[in-house]
Amino acid sequence: MSSVTIGEPAVHLEDPDKVGRRWRTGILLLILADGAFVAALLFSYFYLRGLNTEKAWVAHGQATASIVVGWLLAGGVVLSAALYHWALRGIRAGSEPRLVLGTLLAVAVLLATAIGQVMQLTTFPFGVADSAYSSALYTLAGANLFHLLLTAFLGAAMWNRGRLHIYSVTSNWQVRLVGLWWTWVAGAAVLGAFTTSFIASPNVGG
Repeated sequence: MSSVTIGEPAVHLEDPDKVGRRWRTGILLLILADGAFVAALLFSYFYLRGLNTEKAWVAHGQATASIVVGWLLAGGVVLSAALYHWALRGIRAGSEPRLVLGTLLAVAVLLATAIGQVMQLTTFPFGVADSAYSSALYTLAGANLFHLLLTAFLGAAMWNRGRLHIYSVTSNWQVRLVGLWWTWVAGAAVLGAFTTSFIASPNVGG
């Protein structure tokens, strides 16, 4: 007669690839939801710029943000994504040191970019309520900063887990999924820089 221990946990083993595909679906849905949010912000920018109701897009005599700074920030995000994918290719080839080094560099670049984003937010030559352009810029910059901080957190987690030898050439789903998110964040930063490069409203009559 066998004994049964009440409360003994049951162990369920699943194929890692099956689990990974489920995680990938979740990440893709997250990117889709965040993409809808970013698309709404970009659409609002172009809509307000094109409408220019009562010439409220840019206030008379108002200074505007530097387009160059916007592209430099986007370039920092793209560079960090490139470094992370270099690290990802390393672990897929079985190189743990490359994963750890590449992820550390990617997070460092991302944090430097986040500092630059904070500096831009705190030195805009206008207030958030000065015009429709001002409100749109603050919102887009704030959304980009959120992306940077969240991605830096994920990157730091990947670096720490890589340092603890958790990932290998046959088990690196989490690293790959963070790579998908990182690529999206870089793309969103480029779209934001492109959008904010258009400042003057075509509807000068308002």
